[in-house]
Amino acid sequence: MVENLLERLTALADTLSAIAIDKRELKDRTLRAISIALNETYLYYQQKDMGHKRNPETEAQLSRYWAAAAIPIRHFDANLAEICVHKSDYWVNPESWDETK
Repeated sequence: MVENLLERLTALADTLSAIAIDKRELKDRTLRAISIALNETYLYYQQKDMGHKRNPETEAQLSRYWAAAAIPIRHFDANLAEICVHKSDYWVNPESWDETK
C-alpha cells in the first residue's frame, strides 16, 4: 500500500512539475507576443514620424501581431486581451476607426 502511494505521489509530482513548466512557457509566450506587438507598433510610428507614408502591408502585419497577442493574454487578463483585439481591429483600417465602438 505504501509503495502504491509513493508511486502515485511521484507521478503527481511529475505532473505538477510539468504544469509549472507549462505555465512558465505560457507566461513567456504571452510576454513575447505583447512585446512584439508593442515594438513593431512603436517602430511603425517612428517611421511615420520620420515622414514615411502609411504602409498597408505593415498595418496588416500589426493587426496580426495584436490579434496574436490577445490569445495568450486572455489567460491572465481578459480586459487586456480585449484591448489587443481592438488594436488589431484598428490596424485593419486605421483611417475609418471609430473609437466609440
